[in-house]
Amino acid sequence: MEQIRHQIRLPNQPLTAIDMMARPLLGALLLARLATAQDIGITRIENPGVILYKTGGPLAASSLGDDFPGSFPARFLRQAWGLEGPRSPEGKSLMNTTGVCTSEEITDEFFGQAMLERAKAMFDERDLRHELDAFLQSGVSNTHSPTPRRMHWVGIHILPNQSLALHSHPNVEFVYVAAGVMHEWRCPKCPVKRSYVPERMETNGKTIEKYWGPDLHEVNAKDNGMFRHDAYGAGDMFINAIGDVHQSYTEGEGVKLLVMWGDGNADVPLEQLPRHSDFLNVGAAKAWD
Repeated sequence: MEQIRHQIRLPNQPLTAIDMMARPLLGALLLARLATAQDIGITRIENPGVILYKTGGPLAASSLGDDFPGSFPARFLRQAWGLEGPRSPEGKSLMNTTGVCTSEEITDEFFGQAMLERAKAMFDERDLRHELDAFLQSGVSNTHSPTPRRMHWVGIHILPNQSLALHSHPNVEFVYVAAGVMHEWRCPKCPVKRSYVPERMETNGKTIEKYWGPDLHEVNAKDNGMFRHDAYGAGDMFINAIGDVHQSYTEGEGVKLLVMWGDGNADVPLEQLPRHSDFLNVGAAKAWD
């Protein structure tokens, strides 16, 4: 006991030389830990019904390598929303289901690997793995289109009781549901538009490139199997292949999504919506221009 008592510094006891040396070192370690936790450049953008958490820029237009996506998804979830992906029950389930990590050794890298393995499996299920592989090999998506898409990570927080416009996808996309529930009306039988050329438009004092989805005015939305309702909860993943058509919406809980996308989608023009599509929600929320 006597030895332990001598090792404890009382509140009014002067600092020793060792204390003086240790304090700056401890401060540096804490600052380094904070910098590591806040190492992703994220810009928070509030749009009608949606809050975007945009990262600094597109991925490099080159092969993404065997370590993609690495620790990025886990670090993004912590920094943007304070959510623990890998060590949450949902994250552990994802890693176990994909076989990436079945032990107690859980890392951020395993979580990122599990996300990609799940995305690969879902593209495989639709015999569209070549679309995802083309992106992984080049860093861009839809390379056969006149305007291949540079790809970005983004966090999308769709607020409660909101809906996006009916839209299609000019690029592949894979999505991890971080919190809440996302609902959608998906149109597996809608015409697939694969070639996209943006239209330059002036909106809110800036010039944007607007992508448009397919003309669906001849589609009868009430035909058997034309639209189906899907819902995804925390820990679920879903994908969009090139040309997929759907409408995302939320109910009372809202949803937070971590998405690999082409920085926007292609709205179906209002005058070209399917016939008898009054069941679709009013697309008032905006996650892209």
